[in-house]
Amino acid sequence: MSDWEQVKPKRQNPGEPVSGRDSFGPQIEILRRLLKRSGWGLAGMFLIAYLSTCISQVKVQETGVLLRFGKVVRSRVDPGICIKFPWPVDRLVKVNTRTIETLQTGFGADPDKVTEFERTYGDIDQIEYGTLRIPYIITGDKNILHIKILITYRISDPERYLFSINLAESVLANLAQSAILKLTASSIVDDILTTGKLQLRQDIYSELTRTTEQLDLGLAIHSIQVRNVRPPSRTVGAFKDVINAQEESREIVHEAEAYRNQIVPEAQAEAERITQEAEAYRTQKIDHAQGESRRFEMVAQEYRNNPEVTRERLRLETLEQIAPDITTYFADSNRRNETVHLRILP
Repeated sequence: MSDWEQVKPKRQNPGEPVSGRDSFGPQIEILRRLLKRSGWGLAGMFLIAYLSTCISQVKVQETGVLLRFGKVVRSRVDPGICIKFPWPVDRLVKVNTRTIETLQTGFGADPDKVTEFERTYGDIDQIEYGTLRIPYIITGDKNILHIKILITYRISDPERYLFSINLAESVLANLAQSAILKLTASSIVDDILTTGKLQLRQDIYSELTRTTEQLDLGLAIHSIQVRNVRPPSRTVGAFKDVINAQEESREIVHEAEAYRNQIVPEAQAEAERITQEAEAYRTQKIDHAQGESRRFEMVAQEYRNNPEVTRERLRLETLEQIAPDITTYFADSNRRNETVHLRILP
């Protein structure tokens, strides 16, 4: 039986006319039943929506912190489905902990902004009351520099990041500026502009890592890049001249060291050769003198034993040594008082 048939009015008397109220009765009854059914549907939908707050999804790059009436009950919820009590009992706060964030800070304006300002208002150093404020640092030797650094970091502890300090990024920027001031105050400008950049970057990284850990910011510093280190625009030319002079000085020193490294080994080798030759000559002379002395002692001993024999032997040995060098000429003795002509053949 349809709703219309259920609410269709029945006449007591077929000839009696139906009143206006009775004529709309079926429609009102249908509307009432529809509203009743839709109310139950809305209540069911509301209940399902409310119970759906018990389920939350943490994305891959996120880490959740579960709060129960505002108190942390789970400081780290890994990516995936999280089952919790419905709102307002539990609340899941999600923090992006796997994305590397960047923060640029320091003392000085970006070159693009300075160029745009000078294009509009003129040379910034010639404006007495400029509207562009450019902060700077003072080095240990009382020089002025502009320096900007780029910090890369990520959120390592979501609970500390959310509830330890408000505006952790702003605190990190202030800590970086404090580290720059502290470290450059004990450095000289030439080192910062040339060979000291790497050491300055390492020192800023160590100082910033130490202070963030002490303050429990919940941030992990990945790297520090020192960018846009430059003197004021008025002194750029003088600084470039100084840097060029230093580069030329280092080049001359390197050339001198290279020449020294070439000449010194050659001189050492020549000295070693001369020393070895002298040692060999000394050894030869000493050995020869010692041999001669031993031979003389032997001859003297033989002379003491047999003087005549030894004397004759020495005479004969001497003649053997000098006879080959003597030229002998023979003349006919039968011809007397005659001139003898000698033909000396080669």
